Amino acid sequence: MSMKVQAVYQGGMFRPLHPLPLDEGETVDLTIAKSQPLAAPANDEETTRRLRAAATIAEWIEATEMLPADDGGYDIASALDENRIWSGERGLFSDEGIDK
Repeated sequence: MSMKVQAVYQGGMFRPLHPLPLDEGETVDLTIAKSQPLAAPANDEETTRRLRAAATIAEWIEATEMLPADDGGYDIASALDENRIWSGERGLFSDEGIDK
């Protein structure tokens, strides 16, 4: 398996910018290259195409970085929880929504 990961070098160690799908203590080979800032997407279609084409979580996370900044008021986890409860499924954070 190989993946491209952005990391910051701090205190003599590399710190990935996002969580990695690796087991704790797993050994990996690194190739180091200074990264260039990502260019802004040309349009919404490009962002959508990259999100749909993502084959790994790392690719999906990289594509989500092309999305506009958070508006500060939308909580996606809360919205998903409400959606699940509304449809009669178990809530993500509680047992609410289950017919007992």
